[in-house]
Amino acid sequence: MKKTSLIPILVCIILASCNGQSNTPTALLPFTPEPGSTITASPPSTLTSTPTRIQPTKRPITPTFTPFPPYDNKGVIFDYYVVGNLADFMEFFDPPSGNIITRLVLYDDGQLLIAVAGGTYKQKVLSSDEFKSFLSELEILGFYSLESNQKHNPTDDLYNFEGKYEEVKVIGGLKYCILVDADRARNLCVHESYLQFLIPEIKNILQYLDEYKPAGMTPYYPDRIFLSIRAADPSSDTLPAAATPWNENFPSLEFSHPSKYVFDVFTTTMYIDGDMAKEIYIFFENPDGSRVFTQNGKEYIVNIRILLPHEKVINAYQ
Repeated sequence: MKKTSLIPILVCIILASCNGQSNTPTALLPFTPEPGSTITASPPSTLTSTPTRIQPTKRPITPTFTPFPPYDNKGVIFDYYVVGNLADFMEFFDPPSGNIITRLVLYDDGQLLIAVAGGTYKQKVLSSDEFKSFLSELEILGFYSLESNQKHNPTDDLYNFEGKYEEVKVIGGLKYCILVDADRARNLCVHESYLQFLIPEIKNILQYLDEYKPAGMTPYYPDRIFLSIRAADPSSDTLPAAATPWNENFPSLEFSHPSKYVFDVFTTTMYIDGDMAKEIYIFFENPDGSRVFTQNGKEYIVNIRILLPHEKVINAYQ
């Protein structure tokens, strides 16, 4: 997975063209469990109540909200995610999340999404047996019996630093987290910089999640995306000899700032939903990286961010 470390964008513009669209949500596979199947939850545990997803420190903002079109977010049963990335879109998540990147997510309707190469996802609707088997394997591997104070230092039982903590100590960085929001609920994170010091039990769990790829998965096409757009600067940007012309059927990359901003920013974030989101995603070809497009003789550097069914977003412009 690509790790981004871009300058946070505290305030952004949302083009009015997004609000005027009449697109219907992208036609995805029907995400419902098999007919007649039932999903039986594991026996209750006293480990934790409803887990709380780890969040970076929030920066205060005072946005004026123009709500996005309503979206029916899915409920999460399991989420294997990375937190700590910075990106242009971070202030658009509710709450501002620091651009959490999901590696594997299982929804309460049985839909499974797994991140693959190039910033894309594959999907499958798990059967009742597959659903239960996936969660049962976590218990077999000892996920619920692990002890951790989540301090990521020598007092944390997830690590064995062998006296080398002061040599490798870091401030900040990424964390890999496992969230279970079922009867046996838990949220457990490990620090990326200390992966070599993890105890065998948590290493085995991470390996299981990284290698979990059930048969029958198909490409996932998003019904919501963010686009981060800025005008290219030939004096400082490395630009291709021939940039790709922007599709004129898409919302324009050209715009003027409709309002005054507290901060001077050079990147604009555009929200796209419905069929148009899928079309732009396919046109973009490689979601994991910047693309340079031309429109009316000008070059623009554009990044795309897939919005998954559980991710809640807000219009954060001021």
